[in-house]
Amino acid sequence: MSERKPEPGPEPEARTCQWCHGSGFVTRAFAYCDGTDPFKGPAETVHRAGECRHCRGTGDYDADRDPTLR
Repeated sequence: MSERKPEPGPEPEARTCQWCHGSGFVTRAFAYCDGTDPFKGPAETVHRAGECRHCRGTGDYDADRDPTLR
């Protein structure tokens, strides 16, 4: 007896955001320099999670909602 395998249909449209990989958040780096001159001296770097600006935190990319394309 042979089993029939279903024919592969078209692939669903990839909607997962390629910048945040579907999480809705990306890592942002901030630097802080002590004193009045922000460009002089050693800086402390902090990494924080921020909302992805391409999918606006949804994780599903849609070119109509991407503010970087406007």
